[in-house]
Amino acid sequence: MSNSVKKHFLTLCIVACGIVFAVSACVLVGYFWEDRRAEADFGVLRDISAGHADGSADDFTDVIGKYESLAAMNGDFVGWLRVYGMNIDYPVMQTRNDPEYYLHRNFEKEYSRAGTPFVSAVCDVAEPGDVTVVYGHKMKNGSMFGKLSDLIDPDFYGKHRYIRFDTPVERRSYLIFCVALTTVNTGEASEYRYYDYSNFKDEEDFNRFVAGARERQCFDAGVSVSYGDEILLLSTCEGAGENGRLIVLGKRIPNAEAPKYPQ
Repeated sequence: MSNSVKKHFLTLCIVACGIVFAVSACVLVGYFWEDRRAEADFGVLRDISAGHADGSADDFTDVIGKYESLAAMNGDFVGWLRVYGMNIDYPVMQTRNDPEYYLHRNFEKEYSRAGTPFVSAVCDVAEPGDVTVVYGHKMKNGSMFGKLSDLIDPDFYGKHRYIRFDTPVERRSYLIFCVALTTVNTGEASEYRYYDYSNFKDEEDFNRFVAGARERQCFDAGVSVSYGDEILLLSTCEGAGENGRLIVLGKRIPNAEAPKYPQ
């Protein structure tokens, strides 16, 4: 190969690499602005849910009517989720006839890479059963359920143990009792099928559910849970491969036992 051909080949390689870099950069910038726009849109909804046009905090004693206005804006709205001390502060949706409708849709039902947290189709939020499962994406910018993995650290968990999940008519508080890592869609009989639960058949079924979480927990949170407790389970991607999941389980407690939001 002559020197001129080598130079020409090298030039083509440099140009090709430049094009690949430029396209990749454009895609990343596009993702960045898309995620920022999604958070801005959720910010508007947060102002409504908080009851203040400027988004300032209150003690959440008079905001139930604000949730009703969100339900009027979108009939799929079933509640609002907040994890204390973290930036998880989002509406929660449910579409039983199309369970993953909001996997990549925003509150306005438009395409969104981040989607909107949604409740499992087998759960009933209005008449809560034993378990309510809420799914959300783990976004690389830390939005949605991106910060849930911080709870794997026992010290961090010790300062962020409470969840608020309100419906349009009721305030609900939860104390996190288990943070666990598991896998789904493995085809193995031993798979922890937390996503199938809504109501326990009996106490034995409850014990089996809790044991499955405890066997996979990242640490012992030192919080007991008893048959009859209402459980809220948050699920997001975590770990190696697309089948890895992080699940956070909380038991319902009286609102008076939870600190005011935000801390």
